Amino acid sequence: MPQTVVVGVDGSQESVKALRWAADHVRQVGGILHAITVWHQPVQFGYHLSSTDMELKKQGQQTLDSALEQVKPDFPKVDIRAKLIRGQVVDEFVKLSRQADLLVVGNKGHGAFTGMLVGSVAVKIVHHAACPVTVVR
Repeated sequence: MPQTVVVGVDGSQESVKALRWAADHVRQVGGILHAITVWHQPVQFGYHLSSTDMELKKQGQQTLDSALEQVKPDFPKVDIRAKLIRGQVVDEFVKLSRQADLLVVGNKGHGAFTGMLVGSVAVKIVHHAACPVTVVR
């Protein structure tokens, strides 16, 4: 049975490695690879930062596109579906894990953009996911 694999992409080199690992896995076992970037409007001390939602969404899309450009050419037969999601990283990946056979994340990521997959976030995903999780180093 083909697998549904979800991979977190945040623009860090670790997440590009995770995308590459996940694409290779799907190439071997068959299935669909969902490359996901989660974005949100960060709040510091109760105030929104100066970036607009549109700017953050655009930045998220550029992050996702850039990672795909680095990996897709090496896996032309893998069905890679990209999606940008607004939300909190851990919550969104836990939700996605309920419909996935495997969740793939980098061991640490870009704190500057979304705070995604920086140490403790990857650990929270591992502990709360409803499917197996591979953490790529």
